[in-house]
Amino acid sequence: MLPVVNPGDIFVSRNPMFLGRAINTVQKFHSKDKESTYSHSGIIIDERGTTFEALWTNRKQNLFEAYKGKRVLIGRHKDMCPAIAAVGWACVKKYEGKAYAGWRLPLFFIPFAAKFVNTGNGVCSELTMKYLKHCRLAPAYQGWNPDDIADMIRRWKEYEIIYEGILE
Repeated sequence: MLPVVNPGDIFVSRNPMFLGRAINTVQKFHSKDKESTYSHSGIIIDERGTTFEALWTNRKQNLFEAYKGKRVLIGRHKDMCPAIAAVGWACVKKYEGKAYAGWRLPLFFIPFAAKFVNTGNGVCSELTMKYLKHCRLAPAYQGWNPDDIADMIRRWKEYEIIYEGILE
C-alpha cells in the first residue's frame, strides 16, 4: 500500500549508482552518528506524490513512479499545512528547469565551505531546506546534505515519519 502524502512533505532516497555511493561515503565521514543511508532528497508538492527535485535539472516527477522499488524516508513537519506549503513552493519554483548545481558537491568535502559559498541554486538537499526555510520551518539551508535531512526527520520532535521502506 502506498503512503498517504501531503503537500509540504519531504523525502530522502537511496541512490545505488556511483554518485549516490560517493555522496554517502562523504556524508558518513562527516556524520556525527557515522551512518548514512540516503543520498538524495526532494519536496512533495501535492497529494498525488508529485515531487520537486534537483536532478540533472530541477524538475517535477512522481514519487511513486520514480522511486518504485527503492528505499525512501518521508517526513512531515507538525506545523506543515497547505497554506504554508504554498508559500515554500512560491519561493522555490523559480528554480524549475535550472541545471543541477553539481559544482557545489566538492564543497561538501569541507562542510563549512558548503555553508558559506552559494549563488542561490543548491544541490538537492539545499533545495529541500530552502523550501522549508521559506516555509519558516527550518533555520538554514546552505550546507545541508541528505543525511542531515534524514536525521532531522528521525530525531527532531517537530517531524513525524510518514513512511520508511521500499516503495511498492
